Amino acid sequence: MKILFEIKESLADIENQLLHSDFWITEVEEHPEEGKKIVTIRDFAYPQEATAEITDKGILIKTAWSKYTYRLFQKDNSYWCEYTGAYRGLLEQKLLPMITPKENLLDQEVTSSLYGNTTAKTLREYAMDNLKLKHFRQQTFGDIGFSTSDHPKRVYDAFIKEDYIPD
Repeated sequence: MKILFEIKESLADIENQLLHSDFWITEVEEHPEEGKKIVTIRDFAYPQEATAEITDKGILIKTAWSKYTYRLFQKDNSYWCEYTGAYRGLLEQKLLPMITPKENLLDQEVTSSLYGNTTAKTLREYAMDNLKLKHFRQQTFGDIGFSTSDHPKRVYDAFIKEDYIPD
């Protein structure tokens, strides 16, 4: 699944969070000749990590285990996040700076292999189709044919509730 949404934080805010956090250990590799900085963030207690490549064009955050990506960039006077990964992982990672959608995520367009990567639907439609597919697999294959994590229990519920009004 791929979704693009405008965010409240600036790239400087995101970089500052990556470099100065009480929630993870930060390691920084400077690559001035390539115009980038590689930041690795590691959990204090668990063997989890994520990496962020910071350039003048934006920030690319990659999760180590699931390989989900968050590409953060500026376009005109606004800041955007392009997430590529599983539906159940959207904004769910523990090792992730604060990324706050400006609009209701349910109204944002999603492209997915579920639709052949050519048709864009809203996250609301995608969520319903994903849940239908999960129920179909559960009815067809029983407990063996699906994962209980297929449909998330929360994907930043505050941003996808029908009655949510952003600040």
